Amino acid sequence: MSDQPKATVLATFAAAPQATDADFATVIDAELARAKELVDQGVIVHGYHRTDLVGAALIVDAETVEAARAVLATLPAVAAGLVETESIMPLIPLQLPQD
Repeated sequence: MSDQPKATVLATFAAAPQATDADFATVIDAELARAKELVDQGVIVHGYHRTDLVGAALIVDAETVEAARAVLATLPAVAAGLVETESIMPLIPLQLPQD
């Protein structure tokens, strides 16, 4: 059996309407520590700040889409309701034409 992840997902997040800078200040250290753990585990593969609003997008590798959803729920800002999960969409590689 392969140890390769079975699911790659794009997860998008937006700050909850009621979330303030002061709210985020209470979880930022824990959020960064948890994100580092997930990067070190190979779960978070890429992360991006969104430019259209306050939020983020993450590329996540997990055993299943449900496992990705569960691990993302452990991020402190998500757990505290400061960030809303907009979408978790499964991805497969796209074969692009080569020269």
